[in-house]
Amino acid sequence: MHDIKGVVVGAGYFSQFHYDAWSRINEVDIRAICDLNEDKAQEVAEKWGIPRVYKNAGEMLDKEKPDFVDIITPPSTHLELTKLAADLHVSVICQKPLAPTYEEAKSLVDYTKEAGIRFMVHENWRFQPWYRQIKRMIDAGEIGEHLHTLYSRMRTGDGWGKDAYLDRQPYFRTMPRLLIYETGIHFIDTYRYLAGEVDSVYARLKQFNKEIKGEDAGIVQFNFSSGAMGLYDGNRYNESIYADNRYTFGEVTVEGNGGTLRLDGKGNLSIQKLGEPVKPVEYEHHRKGFAGDSVYFTQMHFLNGLINDSPFETNGPNYLRSLNIQEAIYKSAEKNSVVRMKTVKSRNKIVD
Repeated sequence: MHDIKGVVVGAGYFSQFHYDAWSRINEVDIRAICDLNEDKAQEVAEKWGIPRVYKNAGEMLDKEKPDFVDIITPPSTHLELTKLAADLHVSVICQKPLAPTYEEAKSLVDYTKEAGIRFMVHENWRFQPWYRQIKRMIDAGEIGEHLHTLYSRMRTGDGWGKDAYLDRQPYFRTMPRLLIYETGIHFIDTYRYLAGEVDSVYARLKQFNKEIKGEDAGIVQFNFSSGAMGLYDGNRYNESIYADNRYTFGEVTVEGNGGTLRLDGKGNLSIQKLGEPVKPVEYEHHRKGFAGDSVYFTQMHFLNGLINDSPFETNGPNYLRSLNIQEAIYKSAEKNSVVRMKTVKSRNKIVD
């Protein structure tokens, strides 16, 4: 049963996970694909049974008259593509990074609000099954009623050597901001999902591989409004001990006043209540799609929001809070000092 008509802009590396997920969602009919590389678009269309290919996004939106568009293109294109959709009152799900700058991201979000369309950022990290399970257990008080610390250690091992990133995402090499802008933003949003809003950050960022332009390592300390603390230890240069370092993208420890949750790189989750032995946590996670099929779960959340007219977790205004924290991290690293946030009308603002 295909009730919701969709189109997609983009045929690059990560788009494969989007097309795979849409193909498994019966309620959605992807009518067309658009990409500047028509040969690549045709190849993708044939693989996933998409009937029409376009080179011009405006033409596709005008002719197909879809219910939504999935934007999977470079950040510099997102504002104009979103405007095209918004002007035709077409709902949008858009990949991250949302825009090259915070100011442009805010302009994009403001435009969707003024147009009155449904808009969601495709931020799939929080939809990874281990984080959904961790959130359920935190909310159920299984490690106590007060959260103490969040700690993530990420080592992707794809950023060392002269040929770093060339085989999968070569544009990483020339990005002036890399680790936090491209990868750390996932952890910012997920930390907010698990622990709430952020009061302050302190960051040290480094560039280990001199063949690239941006930072590829960093340690970021978070202080949350709840009183909890967080630490993100990210590094795209060094390798992890896991054969598939892109399944969970690292190890996570969550501590509360009643115990500890631990996630390893294979998706295994355990709980250790104070004074008790470590016990495995049984929950569903599968090596399907991307990172526990999180793209599928993200797109299902978007679809359910359209059908039920329910809020998106990663709607525009909410995601701007994560981007504001991202900017605070870069400012902290530049000044080598704590950058405090204050909440004004439910949106975090940087304070010197």
